[in-house]
Amino acid sequence: MNMKFLVKFEQGNLEQTYKISEMDVTGGVNGVFQILDEEFIEAVVKRFEGMRNDFSLAWKRYEA
Repeated sequence: MNMKFLVKFEQGNLEQTYKISEMDVTGGVNGVFQILDEEFIEAVVKRFEGMRNDFSLAWKRYEA
């Protein structure tokens, strides 16, 4: 898609998508998987926690 690799993570109703230019990665798809190391995945999980909290707070304000 437009010379980019799209890496999408989903958790329930939340989604994170990362676009990585094909020009920036050596080794094609295998290069993308090298970027997705354990430290990155842990950050993605923490970001989901923050996203869930932000949405929950917004929902509570909506219901008030």
